[in-house]
Amino acid sequence: MLFAMVTTGVRGESPAQRTARINTARINAEASFRPTFRIDPLVFQCQAIPGQTVRFKFRLSGSQKPIDFSIQPVSLIQHRDGKVTAAETLRDRDSVRLLSSSDLRLGGGEVQEIEGTWTLPRDSGQFVSVGLLVTDRSEEPFSKQTTQRQLGVRFVTRYLLRLEADIRRVNSVQGEIRLTTGGLVDRDGFAHVNALLWNPHDAGRRLRAKARMIDAAGRVVIDEVPLGLTSRINQPEPKRFALAVLPRSEVTLTAALPEPVFPGDYQLQIDVRDDSDDVAQQSFRVHVGEYDFQAQRSVVGRVLKSIQVHPSAIELSTLRGGNRLVPLSLKNQGDKAVSIRVVATDRNGNEVSWLRVRPERVHLGSGAGRKLMVTMNGHAADAQDKYAELRLHAESEFATNTGSLNVPVAMLNDDRPRDPDVSLGTIEVDENNPRIIRLQITNHGTRHLAPHLIVTLTRGNEPPVICEAGYHAWLLPSESRELRFQLPESTTGIFKASIHAKLNRTVDPTLTEQTITLP
Repeated sequence: MLFAMVTTGVRGESPAQRTARINTARINAEASFRPTFRIDPLVFQCQAIPGQTVRFKFRLSGSQKPIDFSIQPVSLIQHRDGKVTAAETLRDRDSVRLLSSSDLRLGGGEVQEIEGTWTLPRDSGQFVSVGLLVTDRSEEPFSKQTTQRQLGVRFVTRYLLRLEADIRRVNSVQGEIRLTTGGLVDRDGFAHVNALLWNPHDAGRRLRAKARMIDAAGRVVIDEVPLGLTSRINQPEPKRFALAVLPRSEVTLTAALPEPVFPGDYQLQIDVRDDSDDVAQQSFRVHVGEYDFQAQRSVVGRVLKSIQVHPSAIELSTLRGGNRLVPLSLKNQGDKAVSIRVVATDRNGNEVSWLRVRPERVHLGSGAGRKLMVTMNGHAADAQDKYAELRLHAESEFATNTGSLNVPVAMLNDDRPRDPDVSLGTIEVDENNPRIIRLQITNHGTRHLAPHLIVTLTRGNEPPVICEAGYHAWLLPSESRELRFQLPESTTGIFKASIHAKLNRTVDPTLTEQTITLP
């Protein structure tokens, strides 16, 4: 409830008096956040056998002004993202009978109950669900004190209550659960599993699904990834991965891969189970290109195609709130043991004395992991920032394969704030792939940046095309890099390109515009 004191001019008062009076004015707000009413429960759950009649009850508690409700049994519709909405009517009109009135008036402070019976179908599967649509019929009449024509908007509020039954002694059902498509999609630069599950039955199913990634050599590189519905992705476990699929519904199964997936060919294997057995299993071919899922490269590095290195860049600092010691994690996902040697050098390859790594040599067996401690050496800090690299030299068992990786390291000592000094080149189309556009970015400053760029292509009233690159991977002082943006779909013509550049956490994003012609 909002109370406002409105000040107006008063005859005879001086400007000073008016100013004093205005300064004493106050807007008093009394916040009252109380629900208009409460329904308990929102979902009625039970266990039953086919053909059984169960009795249900919902309790409504009022707290403020009276509300008029109408109650209508309805069938449920499930959408691809997993959300459930009400159909217009109930498919089997006699399955749900209200024992209480279908029109209900809930007064302030009163308690009312919605009661009824639900008869389950005799040919039901393991899970059945219907709904009760509760509609707020309360109306605020327009004022009758004026003869002028009035316009207004009336909002109708509806609440969907659900009846759910897990069926014992399930009768056999015709048709199999099917996985129709499967693959990886890019979300914010990371790989997510995306698959469509089709339930052709006239009965619902309660299921669980998991995915695994198998590389071209037949090795399982990512295993036991639980999948959930898109609409429940923010739910806590175990609700997030409990799949309730309604009759004749197609839903999307999704999950973020817990580890990076690097360029190459894979098999995405998805297993769907109920409480007793597998109900569907399908493998899908997946190709990961060189520029797919770019954000993971700013988080995790890789050497020998099997050794993951995290983080991909290290920042030490003598400044307030900075870290003087950072762990570097190594994990061997291959099937052979690997020896790794680490050397701290400057950007010219010369060893540096101010950076220390312990231990400098490690031996990782298949599936093993190890943490190295990276810290500044002694009192090497001075008033200037310093940069170096950790050069990781990896050698597989019996020296059959070798590789190296450079992890940039910054030691920040200069507490004087500096604005980024960055230049952007001209957007160009890649000559080998018209779905890739390129943009050069150069850091002219004295401190590293972590840029992320968003390019928005617009033309007339057409929907914009948005693509991203950078994903906060370090751009060192005096370094220039070519960012590659992958267009979500083939587009031709002349577009206006708006470049939204986020350079670090403390400086506001910059915006520039260019024009680009896509063949």
